[in-house]
Amino acid sequence: MPSLMQTMAASPRVFATEKRNAKIKPSLIVVDNVNAAADAVIGIVDRFTPAVTNGVAIPVVQTPTRLQINVSINACVSLRDELKDVEILGQLEVVRGTLLAPVVDANCFVTVAYDYEQ
Repeated sequence: MPSLMQTMAASPRVFATEKRNAKIKPSLIVVDNVNAAADAVIGIVDRFTPAVTNGVAIPVVQTPTRLQINVSINACVSLRDELKDVEILGQLEVVRGTLLAPVVDANCFVTVAYDYEQ
């Protein structure tokens, strides 16, 4: 099971890239907001482009938020059981704030462990 830790100094951050005919299943997420400047809203985002269909010749990129976590300043949160139903169809990204209004903080650390599932 691969895992990756990144600071939220830029937003969004890519944690796992799309793999043909496979879904990404996150198994652990740890958010370390202990030394951050403010409370954090962490979003797990699925970035993918749907297939071409008869109704849509040129599909647009979709970015649904699959899970949102609120983490207080001076807190460290880890999620495992809450992820059992989360599936990422494309690229797994983590954003601090929202996609429309990201809030970067180099002192906020996120670790994601995941597997690919056929």
